[in-house]
Amino acid sequence: MMIEELQLYTTRMEDLKHFYRDTLGMEVSNATDQAFNLQVGGTKMIFKPCETDREPFYHVAWSIPTNRFKEAKQWAASRVVLSREGDRDETYSTNWNSHSLYFEDPAGNIIELIAHHRIQNESDHEFSTQDILQVCEVGLVTDDVLSVVNELQQIGLTRWGEVSDTFAPVGDVHGLFIVVKKDRTWFFSKQKAKIYPLEVFIRGVGKLRIG
Repeated sequence: MMIEELQLYTTRMEDLKHFYRDTLGMEVSNATDQAFNLQVGGTKMIFKPCETDREPFYHVAWSIPTNRFKEAKQWAASRVVLSREGDRDETYSTNWNSHSLYFEDPAGNIIELIAHHRIQNESDHEFSTQDILQVCEVGLVTDDVLSVVNELQQIGLTRWGEVSDTFAPVGDVHGLFIVVKKDRTWFFSKQKAKIYPLEVFIRGVGKLRIG
């Protein structure tokens, strides 16, 4: 499952533009009052403004080379405050064989850097923004997790790992919807999952509008 484009909404366009371009040093293009594009490796993230009483926030994971997690952590920690869970600022998943770290942008979006060790995507140079490979996870919040999982299966996506009525990964190691029940607390965050609109373009599947 290759996520080629992801469109999110925010009330803090200028803050996010500054954060991703100037704080993280990433490529921002086509910047207007109505949108800007953020290049995340092979994925284009698009932020658009919205008018709402609440600031939308999302969970998004970026894939990094399997052998560059320590360097990526140093890179991130020099620019942002890493999120913590207890006394930890990183985590290892035995089920997924992956290392992750988390931080939040000025709008409260929960950004994860994840190194999947089952993928052969090693890098032989010092970590930089060029080593952020793609968007590999998008949080999908719903009132009925299993119903959404069934809908995603009907368009050709598959379950990946354990599924419950509050949490379900759908897709594969290259791209996942993290389907969670509304008000479930996000991992490495104090924020409870809320439903906000988003659009995803998946290679071979097409565009999905959610929320």
